[in-house]
Amino acid sequence: MKKTLFIISVLVALPLFGFQAQAQDESAFEIVSSDSGVVSLDAASHIGFGYNLLKSDDFTSSGSGEFFVNILNLKIYPTDVFGVEIGVDYKTMDFESKEQAFYLDGDKKIQVKPFNEVYPGNFTKTRSRFRSNTFSVPVLFKLVAGTTSFGLGVEGNMNLNGRVKGKYFDGDKKVKDIQKGAQFTKYDYNFLATLDFDGTGVYFRYYPKSSQILPEGSVNVGFMAVGVIFDM
Repeated sequence: MKKTLFIISVLVALPLFGFQAQAQDESAFEIVSSDSGVVSLDAASHIGFGYNLLKSDDFTSSGSGEFFVNILNLKIYPTDVFGVEIGVDYKTMDFESKEQAFYLDGDKKIQVKPFNEVYPGNFTKTRSRFRSNTFSVPVLFKLVAGTTSFGLGVEGNMNLNGRVKGKYFDGDKKVKDIQKGAQFTKYDYNFLATLDFDGTGVYFRYYPKSSQILPEGSVNVGFMAVGVIFDM
């Protein structure tokens, strides 16, 4: 199902090319233009930074966040007040704990234990995190009023790879341990809402229980994210 949703979110752009819509960004490349509107294409139109609000029975989160940058953004506006935007983004997500440590088991799945069980010793300034690298395809239906817009839609994600990193101080010596090749769910999806004010906006991203970024048998993690978006 997750793979199907990801593919649908990519292919949904194709029939929408039949619409004629109003471009909102004069710097965008216009694909179709007429009295009824414009279809336009932006490259690297925006970036975003967010904070992941985690819910997990396995570990205590501290400072988990995400970053994404838009690669392409297709804008299709049949009227001045309504349109569809379909993007391709690159996204990284970090999940961090200072009390527990993440590690990879024999199947490269991410697990968690108390920090001193993974790194035995009397260490200070302990920190552990795992990161995913992802291509995302957001499909947003937008309402526009002047320079303000509200978007609501779904985002299909293809997780490329990930890693686990542990950091701590052994006396005055800083130690880093990086484990690559972490297993992530290949495809997942989330719901997405945005509110934009003249090039600066906020967003809310929610992953339902049916869509998990980690495969079964990994550390338990469920989350949503809030953040800000800036036009480039």
